[in-house]
Amino acid sequence: MGVDASLIGTLEGDQWKATINASGYPIELIGTVIDMECKGEATDPKTHETAPFTATYAHNQINLHVTDINPITGLEENMEFIFVKTTTQEAVGTAITKSITLEPATRDDRLPGLWRYTESYVSGEYSFATDYFMQFKSNGVILVTDGRTAGGGPTSSLDTGDGDTQEGQWKTENKTLFTKISGGQWQVYARYAVDGNHMMLTYENGNKQVWERL
Repeated sequence: MGVDASLIGTLEGDQWKATINASGYPIELIGTVIDMECKGEATDPKTHETAPFTATYAHNQINLHVTDINPITGLEENMEFIFVKTTTQEAVGTAITKSITLEPATRDDRLPGLWRYTESYVSGEYSFATDYFMQFKSNGVILVTDGRTAGGGPTSSLDTGDGDTQEGQWKTENKTLFTKISGGQWQVYARYAVDGNHMMLTYENGNKQVWERL
């Protein structure tokens, strides 16, 4: 799958500053260039969240790798962005590619469908709930959201809206769920147990979550 995007950057000495415009959503990059490689931080100006990145330039193409943390598992996930230089001065790239090539794999036929996990928080008169969603497709594609938080109290309310959706592949072996993002390796996501419309995930750090099928 792809998302239309553009990247415009400037280089002053060894400092590279750039802005990605992904379908109207900005991401700011600041890094240090050594030879043809740049390392730095990517910042979401709306949420102020940051993530480290590495970028390389060759043959009129920038390959950008961003390392992010999955908010559900706490594990690192690597995302790849590819920008191809255009004829427009200073403008680099028109696409973010995240193609997925499906591989033959063993998959538990009890998992396909949409699942939800909810975390609740209560403090005095205020209460909030965060919903996470995970969708297993029978063809081996998995979609996971960053979560949506809503709630409030007597004087205020909050709704963060739908979170970002991450796409990858899934398979199961020996009651263990494995996932893989484009260009990456298979990684253990969690041990799992399914009972009807409920699924318990046990992560490597020992945390457990009970998901409900919708």
